[in-house]
Amino acid sequence: MIGLYISYLLKENKALAPALVPASNIYPYICNENTKLPAIIYTIDSLTPEYTKDGWVHDVCAFSVECFSADYGNLQLISRQVRAALELKSGTYKGMTIWRILLVGQDEEGYLDGFSNKLYFNVKITDY
Repeated sequence: MIGLYISYLLKENKALAPALVPASNIYPYICNENTKLPAIIYTIDSLTPEYTKDGWVHDVCAFSVECFSADYGNLQLISRQVRAALELKSGTYKGMTIWRILLVGQDEEGYLDGFSNKLYFNVKITDY
């Protein structure tokens, strides 16, 4: 369910989509074959429940957002807007309470067709 919230936040940031990346190029887990860059892929990396003696308290979700572009400068703009779209966001979405989304790391790579930048986030979730 958190994936729907991530998608919503990315696609609702008008400085990101459609300004830098078409909303149709924002995918969960894997992009379509022959997708033209720029593109974004978001992935739920893990979900860890936390309990007390009274039972479940919340889940901690780790997720990543990988940005792709053929142009390094454009990649930096996209990555900055992804961070702006997600970092410190919180609220209620489809009955789920999302605490503040926190950026916890970033990796950058070059490859044959361009560049990628992967941002890592953690968030607590309650009230499914």
